[in-house]
Amino acid sequence: MPDSKPIPFDSLNLYAVLQERAFFAGARIQDIRQPEPLTIVLSLYTQRTEHQLLISADAQFARMHTISARVPNASTPPPFLQSLRKHLAGGIVREAQMLGFDRIVQMAVQTREGVYRLMVELMGKHSNIILVEPTGLVRSAMKWVSPRQSEARPIRAGEPYRLPPTRVEGLRNPLVMTDDDWRALIEQMGESRDWQAYLEGLSRFTADELEAVFRTQGTEGVLRWAHRLRTGAWQPVRIRDPQTRRALGAYPFPSLRYPDSWQHPRASVNLAWEQVFQERMQHARTDALRQSLLPNLRRALQARERAAADLQRALQESQHADRWQLYGELILAFGHSLPAGATVLHAPDYTQPDAPEVAIAIDPDRTLAENAERYFQKARRARESRAELNARLQRLTEEADQLRHALFQAEQAADPDALQKLHAQAKSYGWLRETPARGAPARRAEKDPFEGHKIRTHLSPDGYQVLVGENAAANDFLLTRLAKPNDWWLHVRTGTGAHVIIRAENQPQRVPRSTLEFAARLAAQNSADKHARVVEVDYTLRKYVRKPKGAPQGFALYTHEKTLRVELRAG
Repeated sequence: MPDSKPIPFDSLNLYAVLQERAFFAGARIQDIRQPEPLTIVLSLYTQRTEHQLLISADAQFARMHTISARVPNASTPPPFLQSLRKHLAGGIVREAQMLGFDRIVQMAVQTREGVYRLMVELMGKHSNIILVEPTGLVRSAMKWVSPRQSEARPIRAGEPYRLPPTRVEGLRNPLVMTDDDWRALIEQMGESRDWQAYLEGLSRFTADELEAVFRTQGTEGVLRWAHRLRTGAWQPVRIRDPQTRRALGAYPFPSLRYPDSWQHPRASVNLAWEQVFQERMQHARTDALRQSLLPNLRRALQARERAAADLQRALQESQHADRWQLYGELILAFGHSLPAGATVLHAPDYTQPDAPEVAIAIDPDRTLAENAERYFQKARRARESRAELNARLQRLTEEADQLRHALFQAEQAADPDALQKLHAQAKSYGWLRETPARGAPARRAEKDPFEGHKIRTHLSPDGYQVLVGENAAANDFLLTRLAKPNDWWLHVRTGTGAHVIIRAENQPQRVPRSTLEFAARLAAQNSADKHARVVEVDYTLRKYVRKPKGAPQGFALYTHEKTLRVELRAG
């Protein structure tokens, strides 16, 4: 069975994107936009045509490729966008090339002030876009990095730009290797081939692909693969899992690791990756909406199922109306023989063929007439309530069926629009916010600091308060209402889970690592990855976390993060 993990936008794909768009050399930068906090789009004019080049430093969606249409701009230009417009707008792109075979691109732009460099670093959570002055000093950056965040490589304005400390000395650049170099490398590796240990910038995916080429086609197959790489003989494909109907990624060559039916040719590598990332981001948005909606629908359904069960019990009680009527009549008929202070009357049930004896509870403090009337009243109430109970049960049953249908639709929905409609429907029906139970204290919300949201409080071993949201609404309340700018915020690195806040009392630097690890474990245990052996948890200050406008409850974007690995169970 082929691997269904996402294919990374790695060095090979980045090189293919740049080589395919080599005509950008000489292009004029006409416009610069920033549609998302970590994404910029350069409008490049060349050969009488305008092209849109997207560059993103998003930890999950870091990429660089052209897109087919102009994008909307931010209503208020962020500082980084203002800096790019000031120094690069109207400039001429002299070159855009990778440094070695790593995921670092240097774009040289000729301006009136000299040659600026736009450094694009596509390295997961460390991705960044940095504008470097002609003097070599950092002018601006998408993400500033303080010495506290990274002692090895802080990024601050006015300091010399330095390459990331990720490049390993001694690795070979596959772009400059000759056929003899490849033969010597294969002979040097012997049987225990580890392509990543010898070649620069190789992702695990491309290393496995190269190994598949060698196993099926031998050394000559590797040489043909290397020749296609050097000459840019691309045959781009978009790879899609037919079972899940999700795009796994794109690749410059047809892959040997997937069936032909999974691979769909595309006109260009840029187009293939544009389509893949559009789908990935739509799925991410869809999954976030789904995860915010499903718990609410399930909770509403459970509430109605419990209420229906209560009504069923009440209906069963109402079936005893005839028995209560009989008890009242038997008290009047046989009660005169009871001794004073008796609490039980034994009388024959004349409605049955053999007239079995029944025991009827008697209140010794009441007269026989009062005891009989008590049973007659119970019989009347049971008969009167039966019709009302049936009507209420029918309404609850219909609403529970609606909720089950909505749950099914939410689980199957493939696009955000359908989920938005379901969300609006659920809100109009009152499924997203249940009313308090009858008899609940009216002023509870004023006394509850969490205003009724499901938030659990923990105390770390070092005495710090740690708050954990139990659902999307609670996560949203934690982020937007409770957390202060210098509180620590934690969340599992990928997937869905609880927002966790460490109240740092405006001194985050004093929070010990043991408390961070304590909170990270809570985040891992309250996530979709809670059954995994090891879970990665990101943490950053609340001031670096934002909720995009119009995003569903619990959805957030963040920067300046660090990651802790939490081991939930032994290997």
